[in-house]
Amino acid sequence: MEPSRGPYGENLAKGFDEMAGSDAVKFWLTEKPNYDHDSNKCLNDECLHYTLIIWRDMVHLGCARAKCNNGWMLVICCYDPPGNIDGQRPY
Repeated sequence: MEPSRGPYGENLAKGFDEMAGSDAVKFWLTEKPNYDHDSNKCLNDECLHYTLIIWRDMVHLGCARAKCNNGWMLVICCYDPPGNIDGQRPY
C-alpha cells in the first residue's frame, strides 16, 4: 500500500474478508496510547493514524473500500484539511 501523496490527509488499512470502514477506524484508534499529549509526540512514530482521525480542524471526510484481486480488502479515508501539521496539536 502506498499513500497517494495527494492534497488530503489519508489513512489506509488492509484486511481480509469483509473488513468495513468502521473496522479500519477501530484499528487506527488502537494507536491512541502511543500519543503523548504533553509532548505532542508519538511514541515509536505510531500514532499518526489516530491523530488524523481526531484532528480538530478536519471538516470533510470521505472513506471507501475495495476488494483486491488477491482477496485483500483495502479501506482508505481522506481528510480535509489534511491535519498532522508539525508543531500543531490535534485537539
